[in-house]
Amino acid sequence: MGIHNKKIRSRRMGNPIRFFFNQEAKEGDVPNRELFSYATALAGQNATYGIVNQWIFYFCTNVLHMDPDHVGKITSLSRIWDALNDPLVGVIIDRRKYRPGQKLHPFLGKLPIVIGLLTALLFCNFGLNETGAIAVFLCIYFAWDLTYSFQDTALWGTMSLISPHSAERGRVSQWLNIGAGAGMGIVGIIPMMMGIGKKMNISLSHQFLCYGIVFGFGGELLSILAAKTKERVEYVSADKQSFWKDLADLRHNKILILLLLAQVVSFFDGAIPWIYFFEYCTSYQLGSITINGQTAQFLYGILINIFGSLSMFFATKFAKKLGGMRNVIILAKVTNIVTRCIAFAIGYQTLGQISAVMALMSIGAIPNNMVGIAQRSILCDSVDYVEWKTGKRTEGISFSMQNLTSKLLDSIKLYFCGKVLSYLHFDGKLTVAQLKAVSPQYFTAQWPLFMLLPALGSLLYLIPFLCIRYSKQQKAQVERELIERHARTAEQAQESAAQT
Repeated sequence: MGIHNKKIRSRRMGNPIRFFFNQEAKEGDVPNRELFSYATALAGQNATYGIVNQWIFYFCTNVLHMDPDHVGKITSLSRIWDALNDPLVGVIIDRRKYRPGQKLHPFLGKLPIVIGLLTALLFCNFGLNETGAIAVFLCIYFAWDLTYSFQDTALWGTMSLISPHSAERGRVSQWLNIGAGAGMGIVGIIPMMMGIGKKMNISLSHQFLCYGIVFGFGGELLSILAAKTKERVEYVSADKQSFWKDLADLRHNKILILLLLAQVVSFFDGAIPWIYFFEYCTSYQLGSITINGQTAQFLYGILINIFGSLSMFFATKFAKKLGGMRNVIILAKVTNIVTRCIAFAIGYQTLGQISAVMALMSIGAIPNNMVGIAQRSILCDSVDYVEWKTGKRTEGISFSMQNLTSKLLDSIKLYFCGKVLSYLHFDGKLTVAQLKAVSPQYFTAQWPLFMLLPALGSLLYLIPFLCIRYSKQQKAQVERELIERHARTAEQAQESAAQT
């Protein structure tokens, strides 16, 4: 057995093509080919989520020309709907009857096509007045989110079922977050495409329809690859109880509660989309070349994330060096606070200043890009902890609560963004020169909003997060006892089947 495992490890480290398409793995681990399909599916799904999450506000203000305050309210309302339906979806998934190995798979194969079509429709300009546009937007969005909630809970929840081993789930989390980051990253080319489209006189309406089809529908087609995954955690049959008791079982998962609370209180991080700073406040001259705001945002996003993205490949090794995923998050948040405060003092007005800021933010991105990996690894551990404590696995409700928190966070951010832009008298119909005449305070506020708000978010995140107490020794005990418990359950099931 030891020689066989060494052969598997050597194959993993060899030819990169064989690495990604290797179908061998020791018992309880995930073959790389399956993991590659899973990560690619997450890349597609996150391209879809990325365009909705990052660009729907801009689409409403600058394409549909809605009032920013109205946009903040309707997008906030839509995200509240997201938040409310997620725990219901999670409980439905946990309560439904399913065959062993088929708890989450039914939601991974067909829903993506529906979600992709609805995403494309979200970015259609139907030529309606503001009231009509709001009504159509809300109808499409409510349908989009309900279907998306089932897929999203199943996609991420599969991570806790794909292996019974915490260390292997950490490896899976690493590659899934690389895939998710790639999906979000590809959406980052939109500012550059907007700059090209502007030079070619392509209207924003036509541009965003194309983006909705390519990133929304195309991304969801890729996400169908998740259906190739296998659920390796033993089937756990739990006693039936009321719907509300299923929800109340969350109280046993203190790790999850503190992790979600940390995310909620950090809503300042990313509350104002980058485009409102770069498009209106930045323009640089490099010789005879003019770098406009959209191009500056594209270059900034690429440069500050290149090292952070590479660091994700070493997240599990980095976590071992630091003593666990919890310490990875603490380091990331502290680094983000320090680097942003220094960057704010440097400024952005000249090409030299923004270059120094990019270099500094690249350093901060190295641990910061590992936060998603660490959070989901801790979330999987919390599902094991609840099963160890209560005898019931709660992938559905646990991952739906993560989704709820993410969407509630987006709701708060959108509402906050609408209020801030309205307070600063922003109007998407005005040119930069016109906006400067109407609202000079808009331009004064953008640099601190862009650089210091995320630092405040990181500081607030640490307050509840530092209260999480789950040692490596306790985690090892939980994993060991669950494996023993599952083995006994399997033996009893075999004996019962033999007797009948």
